[in-house]
Amino acid sequence: MKETKKTLVLSFTNEVGKSVNLTINDPAEGLEGEAVGSVMEEIIASAAFGEDSLVANKVAAKYVIQQVEEIALA
Repeated sequence: MKETKKTLVLSFTNEVGKSVNLTINDPAEGLEGEAVGSVMEEIIASAAFGEDSLVANKVAAKYVIQQVEEIALA
């Protein structure tokens, strides 16, 4: 049986420039860049991931769609 999974991946960099991704399962459809960017700014400003600034700069946002097909084991 095939299943399609959709996620929203928010990409950031931390204070030292390392990439950090936040993945959201079953996101709303049709999100606009301005709204997503605004939420990403709020995430950064909130320091929700600790004082060490796990996320410091927004980089990108994208939908990722996966088609998953399980293999029956004998």
